[in-house]
Amino acid sequence: MNALKTIWFLLGSATATTAAFSTCLINIQNRRFVSQNGVTFLSAVKSRTRQSDTVAAAVGYTVGDTKGAALMLENISISRGSNQLLTNVNLNVQRNERWGIVGPNGVGKSTLLGSITGTVQMDDGKALVAPKVTVGYLKQTAVSGSVRTVAEEAASEMFEINEAKDRCIQAEKRIEEGDVGDAALKALDEANERFTAVGGYTQEASVTAVLKGLGFADEDINEKCSCFSGGWQMRIALARLLLSNPTLLLLDEPSNHLDSSARDWLGNYLTNYKGSIVLVSHDLKLLDQSVNNIAEISGGTLLTYVSCSYNKYLNEKEFRAKSARIEYERNVEEAARLQEFVDKYGASATKASAAQSRVKMIEKMRKEGKLTPPPVAIVTERTKPLLKLPDPPKAIGDELLELENANIGYDPGNLIIKNVNFKIKRGMKIILRGPNGAGKSTLMAALRGKLELISGEKKLNRKLRMGVFTQDLAQELDVTQRAVDLATSYAREGDYGDITVSDQQARGVMGMLNLGGDKPLRKVGDLSGGEKARVALSMFALKASNLILLDEVKT
Repeated sequence: MNALKTIWFLLGSATATTAAFSTCLINIQNRRFVSQNGVTFLSAVKSRTRQSDTVAAAVGYTVGDTKGAALMLENISISRGSNQLLTNVNLNVQRNERWGIVGPNGVGKSTLLGSITGTVQMDDGKALVAPKVTVGYLKQTAVSGSVRTVAEEAASEMFEINEAKDRCIQAEKRIEEGDVGDAALKALDEANERFTAVGGYTQEASVTAVLKGLGFADEDINEKCSCFSGGWQMRIALARLLLSNPTLLLLDEPSNHLDSSARDWLGNYLTNYKGSIVLVSHDLKLLDQSVNNIAEISGGTLLTYVSCSYNKYLNEKEFRAKSARIEYERNVEEAARLQEFVDKYGASATKASAAQSRVKMIEKMRKEGKLTPPPVAIVTERTKPLLKLPDPPKAIGDELLELENANIGYDPGNLIIKNVNFKIKRGMKIILRGPNGAGKSTLMAALRGKLELISGEKKLNRKLRMGVFTQDLAQELDVTQRAVDLATSYAREGDYGDITVSDQQARGVMGMLNLGGDKPLRKVGDLSGGEKARVALSMFALKASNLILLDEVKT
């Protein structure tokens, strides 16, 4: 990357590479959360789904004979338009097994989970869940509103405890109204025993422990959900799902919007989870912590690696591919040797019988599939994405942006960051650190101009060209537009747009990010979460800038 291009990295917490990467390190200690409307969640526990949850009318799985497994997928095939995503997918998830679903963006990982829960229609096949198994599902981009506090929302699907609490309330009310007979007293005793048995007296502690593990402070727990940004609402949804304690947990990129400490906590939580897990994630550390079996989607089908950590799966995958190629090449050489004999002696009176025997051997090898190239699913190698940024425009002087005595917040009476003084110069690479909710994203919003300063001054270089990538950018894309149209419109429009940017140029950038084929021509709503992020990155890469702000870019 050009040394004159300034990069501003926003990380949830320090990492091992922080000191090596940054030339300037800024810490924020004040605590604060961002206020936006809406709550992002979807937790569908089969027989106990609330009416307000956004769940498809047709549930994907049915309760049936799973032959002892918690979940059984049989011959599932799914297409998207004319594109066949998955064919004849089979998987048995035994009780207390932990499976990680892996594969490149867009191959159908989230689609497979959606087919189980009913948010995606299967073309063929079925998903069966064993009787008495409850299913919990967290979707990547599920959003719903809530008027509850964080603690209330997190505890809202602890059904056994909540029902037992209601029984206690009703029994107490009955006595308060004057019924002190034996039946009423017995009902109260039984209600209290049930409340104790299901963990009612430890509910508050459990809720607090999970919320704190996911980064919420004590003062956040009693705030309304609507006071939090989309990323924090996802944490509320995740807390609610974990506290509902389903026996089968389906997780789709649960570490999105989590910082490193919250990801570590989640990994430890899942390690000790008493139940079955199916996890879709690109977080390699989380996969290694949380699962012990890997199912890879490749070539439209599912390849299973039993009793494998993620790192062991990588080695096993390479071994399988290498072995398949070697075996195929050996068989082809053997068939060529046999055919050479046939060609040479087929017409010989003395060796015709031997030649005919070799013809039969070749035919047998062909019938057994030994002369068929190894399946694409086994030998396909992933291509690494490439993000190539345009050269930065030259600024006037060294200073790109400066804050002087800046007070930042959403309310003059409740400042988040006070008396900020610093300069961003050409070539600087800055990491912004601080605990969850300290105001890192708030400071970024002030730097990019989305949030006005309460007081103080912000000075901008007259030749400043700012590029911004935020953690929620991919979710904010217009889902009705084609991916390539969004990218070219962004590159061409605005004060610093370039009207010469062509569709072909945009598709070239997308292709380097592994968004090739007809995917740039699809509507954004038809792309996976990872593919949407790549659309956002391609927009980012098509417009030259000399100051880049990255807010939780790994999300």
